[in-house]
This record gives sequence, C-alpha cells and structure tokens, in this order.
Amino acid sequence: MATKTDSLRYDIRELMKSGAYNEIIDRCHVELTLARREKRGSVEVIALLGLAEAQCSLGHFAFARDYVEQALSRAEDIHSIGGTVDALHARARIAREGFFQTAEADEDYQRAVDLAFQAGDMRRYGRSLLGLGEIAGNPSHSSKHAWRVIDIAREANDAQMEARAILLLSNAFIRQSDYKKANDGLLVALRKAQTVHDRLLESLIIGQQGLVLAQDSDTFQRGIEQQLTALEVARGFEAIFHEFMRLYTLAMTMLAANEFDEARSAFDQMLALAQDVEHKPYEMYTLGMLGQWHEFRKEPDVAIAYYDRATHAAREVGNPAYEARYLYALGSVYQSQWDFAGARSQFAQARSIYRSLDDGRNATRVSASIFYSYILAFARRVMKLIGFQPTRE
Repeated sequence: MATKTDSLRYDIRELMKSGAYNEIIDRCHVELTLARREKRGSVEVIALLGLAEAQCSLGHFAFARDYVEQALSRAEDIHSIGGTVDALHARARIAREGFFQTAEADEDYQRAVDLAFQAGDMRRYGRSLLGLGEIAGNPSHSSKHAWRVIDIAREANDAQMEARAILLLSNAFIRQSDYKKANDGLLVALRKAQTVHDRLLESLIIGQQGLVLAQDSDTFQRGIEQQLTALEVARGFEAIFHEFMRLYTLAMTMLAANEFDEARSAFDQMLALAQDVEHKPYEMYTLGMLGQWHEFRKEPDVAIAYYDRATHAAREVGNPAYEARYLYALGSVYQSQWDFAGARSQFAQARSIYRSLDDGRNATRVSASIFYSYILAFARRVMKLIGFQPTRE
C-alpha cells in the first residue's frame, strides 16, 4: 500500500507533466498545513518541494527559492537523505532557470551526487548526474553523464529519466554540430517521452528537432515551425523559463540565418516576458542579447548602450559571472572601434571578477585579450606613422 509521501510525490510528478501548476500549489498548501499540524516531517518536505517546483515553473522564483530553502532545512532536521537530495535538485533548478547561477547549481548537484551515491539511491544519483550534464560547459562532459544516466534509467525501467538523458546526449551532439546523431537521438527521446505522457518534455524535444532541421536550408522553414509549436506549448503550460528559452533559441536560429528582423522580434518578446513577470535576471539576459543583436548589425554605439545596461543589471541582481561576461563584450566592441584604452578598462574589470570567482580559464582568456589590445594599439601607431589610417569595423 502506498504511503502518504509516495502518493503525494506521485501526484505532484503527474501534475507537473500536464502543467497543472496551480493545482499543485492548491494541493500542496493543504498538505503542508496538515503535515505541520500532525508533525509529519517527510510529507512537509514533499509539499514544500511541490510548491517550489510549481512556483519555479510559473516564474515566481523568489517564492520558489523561499519554499526550497524551507524544504532543505526541514529535510536536514529530520535526517532525510532523499528529501535533502530532492531539495538540492530543486534549488539547483531554481538557480539555473531563475537566476542563471550555474556555479551555485553545480555545487548543489555535486552535493546531491555524493549524498545519493553514499545512500545507494540510484534514481536520485541518476537525476543528480543529469543535472550536472545539463549545465556542463563541455559537451563531452554532458555526453559522459548522459550515457551513465541512460544505463541507470534502463536498469530502473524509468522511461522519463531515459528520455531526458537521451535529450541531454542529443543536445551535446548539437553543440558539436553532429546533427545526424542529434536527430537520431531526439527521435528516440520523443518516443520515450510519449510513453510517459510528459507533454512539456515532448515539446522540448520537438523544439530541439526544429533547431536541427533549421540547420539545413531545405528544412529551415519546417524547423522554425517546430520551434514555434514548442513555444506555444510552453505558453499554454505557463512554463515561463521554457517560454523564455524557446524564444531565445528561435532568436539565435534567426540570427544565424541573417533574419535580423525576426530575431529582433523574438528578443523583444523575451524582454516583454521578463518585464511582465517582473524578473530582473531575465531582463539582464535579454539586454545582453540585444547588445549582441546590435553588434551583429554593426551598430556599435547602440550595442555598447545595451551591454552597459546588462552590466548594471547583472551587478544589481548579484550575478558576477554575467557582469564579467558583459564587461568583456563591452571591451570587445570598444576594441573593434579602435578604442584600446576603453577596451582594456572593461577587460581589466572582467578579469578582476573572474579572478575573484576562481575562474582561471576565463581570467586567462581576458588577459590574452588585454595583451592583444596592446599589439593592436602598437600596430595602429605604426600605420599612422606610415600614413595609413585604418577604418573602424
């Protein structure tokens, strides 16, 4: 006979598949009140996590973070390893989807991996590896985690986990421009998602199929149509993060095809969505993308204005990694305009942030850009001496 914790966990999982987020919130509020009255800590943790997951999906990230912190604290109080791992997963998801804080998410997934492995809980271990793979900067690392999770999912007969792992593997192939393997994987992932009736996961896979199709001029339009279908599903579910990222994928697809007006339309929708849900990190991210759009359009002054706004927004929301990213972008635009002093100023600020984050790889990359700016400045002085005035890009 299923326990209260099992049945509540199952109901939340099934409601998440159908996008019934408000129903989850109503149900979990009731269960939370009862659990606290009856002092059932494990049910309290599940109810809090259900609230956190639903609020995250709806784009209410501050509420989600508050609920997940309560869940993590309660799980640790009652010494629930499973509850602690689930709370770490939820907190990592909120950090990634709501605040673009991949370093914080990585820490939570790493801790979850260790706890689940020590407890011999292979399902939670697989989910933790999946999270690590989804935020991995290197596609080969994503592939490694994906193959491990596929094995775990098959041993556990968990079709949903397997579908997500195959999607992760396919996305790694996309990042490596191996579109044939990516498409083959996406077809398998779609069938798996359909067997568990997870409509949102199906839409994610369909959207990625559209991204692959859009790489070929003969199937470009069909690829755009599939991306738009995935976007409409996300909107129908009120899945804010997925709507935001589907717009981003559509914009970048259009940008790669030099369809600037269509790309701008998608970016404008991203900005409108960010402002509609009053979520500053999404606005920060979109301002940075608009800077890139104007850079592609060879409008450096406007690009600088957007990157500057994105930098200030990143500073305001406390995201130093993105602040450094936008400072570096500013430096690159200044350098393209032969303003080497201005470029070095931005690069130096970015390098300082990367060093404070212990991000040696990016700090080294920025140092190389600073060195290169000195070479360019010297070359420009030489060209002036011989009477040749270089033009700006």
